[in-house]
Amino acid sequence: MSYLYIENQIFMKKLLLLGFFSFFAIIYSFSQGVTNVAKDSLGVPVDTTGIITVKNSYFLSKIIATSISSLVLRGPAQSFIQFNHPVLGIREQVAIKTPNNFFIAISGAGRIYQQIAATDTLLYFKRIDDNENINYNLGAFYFSNGETIYNHGGYGFWKTNGTIRGFNFKDGEWDVFPTNVEVYNPIFPGSSWYDVSKYALYIPYQQVINSGLKGFQSAPGKITDGVMYLDCKTWDWIEIGQVKPNYLNIIKNAKTKIYNQSGYFISDGEDVYWIDYLNNSVSINTNRTLAQSINRLDNSSIQYYKEGILYSYFPSTGALDTIVIDESKFVKEPNALWGLRFELLTIWPLLLGLFLFIVSLWYFFSVPSKKVQKRNNETLTPSFKKLDVSFNQTELSLIDLLIEKSLVGATATINDINYVLGIKDKNVGMQKKVRSDVINGINERFKYATSQDIQLVLSVRSETDKRYFEYFIAKNQISEVQKLIKV
Repeated sequence: MSYLYIENQIFMKKLLLLGFFSFFAIIYSFSQGVTNVAKDSLGVPVDTTGIITVKNSYFLSKIIATSISSLVLRGPAQSFIQFNHPVLGIREQVAIKTPNNFFIAISGAGRIYQQIAATDTLLYFKRIDDNENINYNLGAFYFSNGETIYNHGGYGFWKTNGTIRGFNFKDGEWDVFPTNVEVYNPIFPGSSWYDVSKYALYIPYQQVINSGLKGFQSAPGKITDGVMYLDCKTWDWIEIGQVKPNYLNIIKNAKTKIYNQSGYFISDGEDVYWIDYLNNSVSINTNRTLAQSINRLDNSSIQYYKEGILYSYFPSTGALDTIVIDESKFVKEPNALWGLRFELLTIWPLLLGLFLFIVSLWYFFSVPSKKVQKRNNETLTPSFKKLDVSFNQTELSLIDLLIEKSLVGATATINDINYVLGIKDKNVGMQKKVRSDVINGINERFKYATSQDIQLVLSVRSETDKRYFEYFIAKNQISEVQKLIKV
């Protein structure tokens, strides 16, 4: 009995020593973890409750260290934060670097995580949103102004939307920013571009998907052409033109877009295109090797371009690849990226103004003023009353005789004229003088009335007796003299 008792005492002492050693080891490990793992930017230990750790890498360190202005990078699922969740685990993750902070957003879920501490090997993030909805903004385009984070559009609940949402840091919710019209951003593939310097968003074309309507069941949905420009200071959309068809096809079919300072690089497998929104231009690099390298990139990597170097980071393996892009090798195309878009509904005021301008010119040069018209009536087509021109009864009788003869192709003889003038019984000398005075008077008044140096009463030698003249009025002047007589 004594032997067993002694053995049990020895065993209990060893067990007690082992327990104390384990307790102090746990306390030591915990204290070391708090001191070395969770420190904020000031080196103060932070509460690790609810903290998510992300493996630090050269790629992330370079972004955090070198990015001064806002930067948004889209990555595949599980790029940064590892989720064991049926929905969050398959959602695209977005890295958002603002001038003072670093965030990770989950596409389609509205979740936002902010970096709060870092070590050489780990980054520590804390969820700051209070959002419960998921699957409502898949493929939304993220951008930021300063420290404010926005996203535009996206797909969810069987349809796309054109809503602008901004994250409210006070209550942890997403607020809507009303715009003048609803514009749908391209999702498959994403093609929007944000100008950080001017706070402006460019949409090269719109993609509308609505599975609740017939005809919208296909994945591409309905494509609406037209370049839309959003001023993020006024939140007003403006249509500024239409992308040329050949460039639009390249943008639609490019699966990878390398975002740069003025747009993005894309490739069709043969050439590399620089889609430049700031300068409304397209430049081409015919380097086939570069085109194939860009074309091989897919959604399994995260692309970051800066100062001629394209970084490709593969979150699944931690590998980092680089490609040199020589911007000086790009040749600018003669055609602009987009041109003016003319539609009847939008240009009818211009057409109306042009029509009124042409009518005004025609009226000014073709329609005389009242004074000019009055002067023309008095000089070009006057009546003898307006011009103080009147034929006496004797002259009217002779004019009627000559018109009657001329209409039938005949002439008036001296005897016919003497009879009409009432001088048939006068001597020859008197007859000649009266005939001459009356005919001359008619011709002078006609010249004055028409402002034309044309004689109304004409004479021709008699066919029967060449010593005498016969008289007539030219047929083209009959209507003119009749106007004067009737007034």
